[in-house]
Amino acid sequence: MRKSFLYVSFLSLTLALFMFSIAIAETQIPQPKDTLKSPVDTDKLKQVKPLPKCPDPAVEKIDFTIISKTSQFSGKVRITGVVKNAGLAPYISGANQQAVYLYEIPMGGTARLVAQKKFQNLNPGQQVIITYERNWNASSPAEGEFPPSYKVIIAYDPDIRLDGNPQNDDCNVNNNQKERSGTDINALFR
Repeated sequence: MRKSFLYVSFLSLTLALFMFSIAIAETQIPQPKDTLKSPVDTDKLKQVKPLPKCPDPAVEKIDFTIISKTSQFSGKVRITGVVKNAGLAPYISGANQQAVYLYEIPMGGTARLVAQKKFQNLNPGQQVIITYERNWNASSPAEGEFPPSYKVIIAYDPDIRLDGNPQNDDCNVNNNQKERSGTDINALFR
């Protein structure tokens, strides 16, 4: 009888410990409410493209500025193209092997070269700026209703990759031009 009592007690104690461990395992451990979060958004880090470790002259932007107004809708404007070495290596080249061109493209018309600027060497982050100024009338059909667009293009000598100088080989030719509509100039007059 004593053996059976011990046996039943042992089984009861084991069952109680088993049930207690299940109850503890199912209990949620509260998390502190003031957990620290990283100040860096990891989703945005995945979207950032690394800068190329080579020379990369690139058309960065085209800006429009009103220089002076002659009326509410007309005045003189400046069109500015910005080329920047977006790479991590310096662009080192000979004179007259590269240039920046700024074109005015009338709606439905042929592009017209309005400015050009030769450049030679560009350190990483260094810029070349090209500008063109003209009179503008945002209420006229030529500019207001059918404004021209402006295009900036980087152009190289045809044999630049064959000159034996890897420091003037643009590693990304996909960013060598940009176009912007003159409708954005009209918006400056409103």
